[in-house]
Amino acid sequence: MKKLLISVALICVLFVSGCGCNNNSKEAIMKKYADDYYDKFMKDYVIGNDVVEVSIEMLENANKNAGTDYDLSKLNSCKKTSKIVYTLKANSNKVSKTEYDLNCE
Repeated sequence: MKKLLISVALICVLFVSGCGCNNNSKEAIMKKYADDYYDKFMKDYVIGNDVVEVSIEMLENANKNAGTDYDLSKLNSCKKTSKIVYTLKANSNKVSKTEYDLNCE
């Protein structure tokens, strides 16, 4: 009986809160592509900036104009303005903090 109550409680908690698995995978995909984009197209030009952003729209443009092959079908449920925001170390192009601003269904 105790195991049944614990199982029911666990299912209720997951149902109410959601597992967040889908968003975590979208964040991982976006981070992978944004890191690559940053390294290829931005890293050498951003010294002195505090914050830089990489959006899905920027990744689309790279696919069209720069010959990259980001599989954006994995992010179809996200708006094109969804982005990753990198905070850079002072006077450097090294990333000190990554924030996710994904607007996905």
